[in-house]
Amino acid sequence: MDMEHFKDCEAREWIARFRKKQLEEGRGEAMEWWSKIVKDIATKRGQKAADDLKQRMNKLREANAIRGKS
Repeated sequence: MDMEHFKDCEAREWIARFRKKQLEEGRGEAMEWWSKIVKDIATKRGQKAADDLKQRMNKLREANAIRGKS
């Protein structure tokens, strides 16, 4: 397994956590929580890693949206 696989798995995990938070506490609270998470990731791993995670999450979300329409 390569690092790309693990990064994609991490993105899927954060998507699931965000959705759970959104269901439990609402979209506004989930967005606020997510902003703090991204800031923490940028602090610990660097802005490039945080941007990469967000990009992967968006790519996976878009791919799932396209599959859902088919």
